[in-house]
Amino acid sequence: MRDFLETAVSFPPVVFTFGMILVVLYWLIVMLGLFDIDAFDSDVDADGDSFLSSLGFGSVPATVILSLWTITGWVVTMLGTIWLRSTSGATVWIVVGGIALLVAGLGLGMLIARLLAAPLSKVFEDAPVTQRSDLVGRQCVIRTGSVTTEYGQADVKDDSGAEHTVNIRRSHHEPEPVGDDDYGRGKTVVIFDYDDDTDTYLVIPTDID
Repeated sequence: MRDFLETAVSFPPVVFTFGMILVVLYWLIVMLGLFDIDAFDSDVDADGDSFLSSLGFGSVPATVILSLWTITGWVVTMLGTIWLRSTSGATVWIVVGGIALLVAGLGLGMLIARLLAAPLSKVFEDAPVTQRSDLVGRQCVIRTGSVTTEYGQADVKDDSGAEHTVNIRRSHHEPEPVGDDDYGRGKTVVIFDYDDDTDTYLVIPTDID
C-alpha cells in the first residue's frame, strides 16, 4: 500500500491523482443531489452544439468526458511509472520517461474518452423538444436532497410509462405558503413549465395550503 501511495503522489501520476480526487468528490456530490450531472457543461452556441460536441463527443456531458479522461490518464501513468521504475535505475531516464508518460496519459485519456462517447452519446442524447414539453402538467418525484432555482432533479414518467430523470427548478414567483420543506427528497411536485434554453422544468408542490 505504501508503494502504491508513493507512486500515486509521484510525477507524473500526481497530476491525475489530484484530478481523481476532484472526480470522486464531484460524483459524491452528484449522488447527494447537490449538483446536476451536466452542471458544468460548456455553454451552448448558436447552433445548439457545445464545444466538446464539435470535437466528436456528441451530447455526453463535459463532466463525464473529463472523468473518463482523468481516470484513463491516471491508470496509464500509474502503470507506466511502475514499469519505468522497475526497468530503469537512472534518475534522468525516469524524469524523461515521466514526461513521456504524462503526454501519453493525456493523449490516451482523450482518445478513450472519445471512443466511449459514441455509445454514451445515445444515453445522454436529448429527446426532441416536443417530447420534453409533453411532460408539462405531469407529477414527478424529487430525487435530490432539495430543489432551488439553480439545481434539482426529479423522476417523471411519460405516456409509455418510461421513467425519465429531468432537471427541475423552483420558480422565482412562488405562492407565499410554499417553503423549502415542500421540496425534499421523495416529495411529489408538478411540472408547470419547460425552459427550452436551459432544458429545465419549473415545478411547484402538488399540495399548497
